[in-house]
Amino acid sequence: MLLSAGRVERKLLALLAIAYLSLFVIAGAIWGSRAYLLDGKRVEVLHTSLYQLSETLSLLKDAETGQRGFLLTGEDSFLQPYNVAVRHLHSQFQALRSIPLMAMYADDITQIEQLTELKMTELSETIALRRLAGDEAARQRVMDNQGRHYMDDLRQRIHALERRVSDELDALNEGTDARAQVAIWGGSAVALLMLALLGMTYRDLRRDLREREDLLKRLAFESQHDALTQLPNRRAFNDSLDQALALARRAERPLALIYLDLDGFKPVNDEHGHATGDQVLKAIALRWRALLREGEVLARLGGDEFAVVAEGDSASIECLAARMITALDGPLLAELPHVRVGVSIGMAQFPQHGEDRRRLVASADTAMYRAKDAGKQCFAWPESTTAVPAAAL
Repeated sequence: MLLSAGRVERKLLALLAIAYLSLFVIAGAIWGSRAYLLDGKRVEVLHTSLYQLSETLSLLKDAETGQRGFLLTGEDSFLQPYNVAVRHLHSQFQALRSIPLMAMYADDITQIEQLTELKMTELSETIALRRLAGDEAARQRVMDNQGRHYMDDLRQRIHALERRVSDELDALNEGTDARAQVAIWGGSAVALLMLALLGMTYRDLRRDLREREDLLKRLAFESQHDALTQLPNRRAFNDSLDQALALARRAERPLALIYLDLDGFKPVNDEHGHATGDQVLKAIALRWRALLREGEVLARLGGDEFAVVAEGDSASIECLAARMITALDGPLLAELPHVRVGVSIGMAQFPQHGEDRRRLVASADTAMYRAKDAGKQCFAWPESTTAVPAAAL
């Protein structure tokens, strides 16, 4: 879709896609962070629950050890672990039941708590029997192994509950790992896609800038040049003449303006069409451009009018004008050898015929009409009464 769309549409779609992907990445990061925090809290709570279950069994073992010591010696100091278990076991089960994550294990916790109470009752009765009836009666009570059955059952149930909690921890860790993999691969894929979109957008922007630069260059060229002959146009010619006059005035050297008007060009357009006329104008421009020296400017002022800005004395300017007339003697188009045109040339020199562009152009135009009136295909100066044909030089 992006490749088949236009360049502007493609950039807009790419930027829109990058915006959506950025939102997706942000949402994914928020979701991942929230899930990670929730899993971390669940893991912490489950680890605490496992510790409390292990602590329950440890408290019972310590209580049983204290009871054995008291039965053997009758000294109350051995009952300290038993007293600790009495104080902590009830609150420990309350803490387990208050944990929301342990609600699914409520039945197991209740059974473990009941067995714990039975075990503690057996210990309490044995201690009381030792105080009232002596160590032999208490020993006989211990020998019936009822307390041992309670402990074995408690170990099995606590270990089973620990395994279930451990399995849940493993599942949480696997889920966290799976999300991490999804985040890594998904994030990498999104990053690559965003890089591809940015690369495509960058390429289109570079192409747009390059085309814009080419367009500006072309517009700048077209604003200063004739579209058909690629010669400087009237605007560029006026600028060039003004600059040349400023330099000639500063250096106190002569500068000439040569004004050229084609003879017999209108019949070419009328008989052969404007396409042929355009080809003739291009051929003339090529021939005249080949005659000029560096620094001399040939321009097309419009229609069949041309002009040249050149430095030199009168003799060198007349030689250049003669060569430009002679350059049109032969056929201009190979496919139409009978098509011929000539040129009438008027010349004016700075500062004799004008000290600024307006006066110099008016003088050269006057001289060109003198050449027309003299029979065409010749050149003339403004003050001369006769025109000079090219063959006269």
